[in-house]
Amino acid sequence: MALTRADIIEMPADETSGAMPWYPHIGTWVEAEIAGLTDEQLDFHDPSPEREWMWWSCRRQVSHIAWDALVFTKRRAGHLLWPNEATPEPINWGEHQMGPNNKWDRLLDADLFWEVPDLLDKLKLGISWLTRLVEQESTETFRSEIKTVRGTQFWEYVITTLPRGAAASPEDNSQITYTLEGSLWMVFYEMLSHIRTIQRLKIHQGLTPNVDLPRVGYLRLPHYWGETNENGPGMRRL
Repeated sequence: MALTRADIIEMPADETSGAMPWYPHIGTWVEAEIAGLTDEQLDFHDPSPEREWMWWSCRRQVSHIAWDALVFTKRRAGHLLWPNEATPEPINWGEHQMGPNNKWDRLLDADLFWEVPDLLDKLKLGISWLTRLVEQESTETFRSEIKTVRGTQFWEYVITTLPRGAAASPEDNSQITYTLEGSLWMVFYEMLSHIRTIQRLKIHQGLTPNVDLPRVGYLRLPHYWGETNENGPGMRRL
């Protein structure tokens, strides 16, 4: 039986495929996992240094997934989505930069986007951008868009889940080179890993997960599936 687009949840080893992730799954899975949670359950977390995976509550996990969908897509592919028009401003981009010194590092503005419907609204928008991107652009475009960044221990660890599209730079192994194809798969896996963290937070509270998540991408790694509660590799630069 031929695969449908909705079946695509793992980067094919066969590079001639060019298949891209079915991003709408992310919104569906997030909504399913947080359905019916009380505010107390949504906001449960543990700031202990040895429990990094519990630092963000279920609510903040959703906020981060929405941040990823919006900020990553605008930063990495905005020139493809809006080549001849102004970039939309559903959030204040200047306040949502990555880094601990920025106002909203990896989370949406909690003063504006705290209630679940507001977070889901922003998540759905980001998912719609990602979906449009992979529908309108070619595999050749995704593979020709190449970016080199300063590597971290985390990125060095997670790129091992990709068959192609991300690797240490041949000129400097402290840097990592990504194609847009690799980056688009990585953001799918990144969002998926945070849905798994929502499940782990629910399990810790005695609640049952609602979705049978596929163990693909980052979830093949023990730190992100939950086979260990030890902190995974951090953002220390290589």
